[in-house]
Amino acid sequence: MSLYRVVFIAVIVVTALKPNRAWSQAKDQIDSLKGRLVHAPADTNRTRLLLQIGQQYYDHYKEGRRSRSHSTLREIHFLLDSAIGYAQQVVRLSIGVHRLRWKADGLYLQAKCFSFGERYDSTRTFDYYQQTLKAYKQVGDKPRTAKVLQDLADIVRVHVGVKMALPFVMEALAIQQSYGDTTIYYTLEQIGFLHHKMGNFQLALQAYLQSLRLAEHSKNLLYQLDINGNLAEMYERLGDDARAINYVHRLLRLFGFHEDNESINRIAGYRSKLMILYQENQQLSQARQQALTIIELARHDPDHQSVPLTYFLAQSYVVLGQYELAERLYKHLLPFFEKSTNIGGVTDFNKKLGEVYWLTKRYELARHFFQKALTASQHGRFPDEAVSIHRALYQIDSAQGNLRSALQHFQLATAINDSLFNQTKNRQFEELRTQYETEQKDKDLRLQNQRIQVLSQQQQLQNQQLQQDRLVRNSIGLGAFLLLLLLGLTYNRFRLKKRSNQQLQQQHELLQAQQHQLQAQHQELQAHQQVLHTQQNQIHHKNQDLQRLLAEKERLMKEIHHRVKNNLQVVMSLLNSQASYLSDNAALSAIQQSQHRVQAMALIHQKLYQAQGIARIPIAEYIQEVVAYLQESYELPQPIGFAVQVEPIELDVIQAVPLGLIINEAITNSLKYAFPGGRTGRVSLGFLRIGEHRYELTIQDDGVGLPPDFDPSRSQSLGMTLIQGFSDQLGGQLSIISQGGLTIQLTFSEHQLTSFGSHTDYSYQ
Repeated sequence: MSLYRVVFIAVIVVTALKPNRAWSQAKDQIDSLKGRLVHAPADTNRTRLLLQIGQQYYDHYKEGRRSRSHSTLREIHFLLDSAIGYAQQVVRLSIGVHRLRWKADGLYLQAKCFSFGERYDSTRTFDYYQQTLKAYKQVGDKPRTAKVLQDLADIVRVHVGVKMALPFVMEALAIQQSYGDTTIYYTLEQIGFLHHKMGNFQLALQAYLQSLRLAEHSKNLLYQLDINGNLAEMYERLGDDARAINYVHRLLRLFGFHEDNESINRIAGYRSKLMILYQENQQLSQARQQALTIIELARHDPDHQSVPLTYFLAQSYVVLGQYELAERLYKHLLPFFEKSTNIGGVTDFNKKLGEVYWLTKRYELARHFFQKALTASQHGRFPDEAVSIHRALYQIDSAQGNLRSALQHFQLATAINDSLFNQTKNRQFEELRTQYETEQKDKDLRLQNQRIQVLSQQQQLQNQQLQQDRLVRNSIGLGAFLLLLLLGLTYNRFRLKKRSNQQLQQQHELLQAQQHQLQAQHQELQAHQQVLHTQQNQIHHKNQDLQRLLAEKERLMKEIHHRVKNNLQVVMSLLNSQASYLSDNAALSAIQQSQHRVQAMALIHQKLYQAQGIARIPIAEYIQEVVAYLQESYELPQPIGFAVQVEPIELDVIQAVPLGLIINEAITNSLKYAFPGGRTGRVSLGFLRIGEHRYELTIQDDGVGLPPDFDPSRSQSLGMTLIQGFSDQLGGQLSIISQGGLTIQLTFSEHQLTSFGSHTDYSYQ
């Protein structure tokens, strides 16, 4: 259980802390501003007064939510309506370039009003935020732009998803860094919180620690408390209870103690967190000590109706074994939580009350409240809470002898826990893999630099060797020249002195000439051998280069398919983001069908970069994934059965793409139109080999079929046009039969592609 779920009551359900006096003071300020507004001319002063009055209504509405119980919130709705009315007047009066700043402030106030509480309107909220961003950017107000992006990120996180909120916070951080904002620690804490919720714990820890250092430097106690609380929650989720306990102690040291209701509630929340952590670690004496401390804090509570402190006090009585007192306090809080809209708070409260009845062996009451907690956790998508609730229900069924139900709850708890474990391990593996690849790239870069240095040294040595060889050749040539000169002189002396031996000398010269000729031939032969050896080495190196280039080409092709798949996923995310801004059902349906087509193409590229080859796709796995994706996407209220029979066939990517898009369009049409009015049915898909290099695709449903006057060949619908177009691209024979449902049958050969689907003209058309 997270730290924020322990202290959540202080935010959601708090009692009245002198609301009448606060409203009286605010009303006096609003009346004073309204009095000035009566005599204000129609200029910027009037616009300023309207904005101040609207802001006063909005601020007091937020204060009223914090200071009133859930049952009395409807009494202060008029405050929010009044704030919206004055903000709209500001926007209407702010016409012209010089009043763009006032218009931006009015739009900002409207955006906050429609994103808050019971007046939440997703369409208006995002529209006003987008207009506000545009206006602040036009006037060049970077701090306000960053603040709007931060608020928009919180709205997207709550109502759309954590991952979609991250780009807005990163944009705000970039803007703050551009003008040197000294409060950047808030944005860093927000980034850490988003990474924390996505399971990127290493990135979350980096952002938290950087934010904490800046908050400490700025001496901002509030954000130091928030960041230490986030760190405690993160370490508790990671199973490091020792560090979680350490950060809660740091919270207590930072907060101190003050004799007021809010301080007592927060300190009691931190003490309650310590109590639970100690209890989970079997440190029972420390847990009991924290429980006694909370009871002592309750005696200092100036407001004896404090709901947060009542909740923490009930938890303390459970730890001390005083179950009757705990039950009495929980029953006192029950009306508040029955009307609460906070799913996390409702889940935790019902678990606590169910635990009291379990400990007192009132199993039916325990089962009732644990079942309510399970329903709330499933609605709020809290899988970690669902695990503990299923285990509690397993123990209750075991105690009552309901062995079959106990086994079901045990299996569900195990399955959810294994899923959470696998998700955590996968995230850790991805973090380790990224770190390894980064280190490997750095290592490769260092090795490359070392190779460059070695090659440079080798080049220098080769130059030195060439100089030495040149000197040796010159020395040999000079020696040979001197030797020939000496032989010539000697020969001349012998010729002059021994004329009688001339014939013998001539024979000797002839022998020497033949010997020189043989030596020249021998040297020529050696030169040819050296040339052949050099050519063989060159051929060998070229073969190695070709093999390397071939491997590099295959790797690049896989990378290209991987990036194309990622880009298609980005397109799907953009379509999903666009869908959140649309309210027209036809536009939403068109975007959803576009997402399905993009997903069908993305799966092709995913298979290509995962496969051993780079051109053929195992079509059985691909069809199974497409059908599963479409079945999950529509989530029809009635059960629709699926039967898929696909032989182990591999197809070229040129044929796999149109085949996948035909399957996407056919199943989409069946799910959308074949089973109206909650009608159940069955969809069958078969892909079989009917001959050598010849295949048959059959998609059949037992729905309502086509209208009697419907002619598929003349249909102008996009889905039917795509099916016929892709069938022509495959060069296949398409037949559509509407009898007892709808049957689409396509027969084609592996080499029957038309001209616009050939290997030389590959496209998704």
